[in-house]
Amino acid sequence: MSQQIALIAIKALLDENKQPTLALVKGKLTTRLPMPTVIAALNAFKKDPSIVENLVAEAPPVKKEPKAIEQRVTELESQVQRLLQRIEQLEAKN
Repeated sequence: MSQQIALIAIKALLDENKQPTLALVKGKLTTRLPMPTVIAALNAFKKDPSIVENLVAEAPPVKKEPKAIEQRVTELESQVQRLLQRIEQLEAKN
């Protein structure tokens, strides 16, 4: 599993048109992996570059619909209003 994480990092570098090196792969990782694991993944890729073809580098960003965002903003605005009213009530008691 951890070697697959390193292979995903290698795939991400290839998608950026960069030649994967140990330093670049280590820099691309989102989790810490032991150096031998990263080296093994890099060696596996060099031996068979097709090993990374079916890997997904990252999930594509989820595009939210404008209505959902607008609805969320409206909800947050009403929540802020309620909180401000509550603060005013508490300040009035003191």
